[in-house]
Amino acid sequence: FSFASGGGSSNSSNSNPGAVEVKGKDPNGIIDTAIIITSSWIPSHPSTLMVEMVVHSIDLMITSLHPSTPIFITIDQFRLDGDIEQIQNRSHSLDQHVLNLYNIYLINPRVHILPFMAHSHVGGSVAKAMDIIERHFPSTKYLYYLQHDYCFVKEVDHTALIHAMETHDSINYVFFPNEKRLLNRIKPCGEETPIEYLDNVHSNDYDNQTATTSISTKRLLLPTATYTDNNHLVRFKWYKDTIASMISLTRFPENPLQKRAFDECVSGRSMGLYAYSESHVIEHLDGRKTSFG
Repeated sequence: FSFASGGGSSNSSNSNPGAVEVKGKDPNGIIDTAIIITSSWIPSHPSTLMVEMVVHSIDLMITSLHPSTPIFITIDQFRLDGDIEQIQNRSHSLDQHVLNLYNIYLINPRVHILPFMAHSHVGGSVAKAMDIIERHFPSTKYLYYLQHDYCFVKEVDHTALIHAMETHDSINYVFFPNEKRLLNRIKPCGEETPIEYLDNVHSNDYDNQTATTSISTKRLLLPTATYTDNNHLVRFKWYKDTIASMISLTRFPENPLQKRAFDECVSGRSMGLYAYSESHVIEHLDGRKTSFG
């Protein structure tokens, strides 16, 4: 991984000598998935525990994901307004947090730390990270977007999900329900019907990591008018175009995209949004109210 230098402005991977196609053991021989974790200042900083828990949950819970799949951790700058002492304290803890992340992950070739000097919000952070991924990892077709305060607590069969997306062109986005989102309260999308596929997961979860019995399960992807910034899997090109279409990037994507999703479904169309048909797949980590020692 290398940042491009010089004055070139093209985003084309063909003109970038640093672009790489990462060879792996997947059937196509190329890793086609990347992961973005967005983060920002929270009261628990400079602790890195929350981010570490999210990264650990990727390795533990997203099964059949290639171990060299690149992970990009963005660190957003906060707005520099308000009390001077508060700004200084936040700056110090955020700076130390970034250093701590580098000390943990610098020698890990798959993890890339992206601290941004200007306030980018979630939309801007995702757009910047995707520009880097597109330029340096041009074989990327799929992307997991994760928030720094949501970790996976149930297994997800990555290969089965990708196969479902390759089989059904209508799937652009799959979100994973958190502990508070009930499946029977997920907004349907018009007359769209669920998509059924078969996955293979183990019987373990985050609190029971010793059980390893493999279970073949019929899984449903539920068409929905819900767009959420909670952890999701997307088609890379669709996501990049969709984020860019927001025009103003310094905001949560779910704000404009939830309205767009609802309007599309009411009009008899669909953005290709689906919900993973299991409850409590991800869990919230309380870093805004809790300080981790």
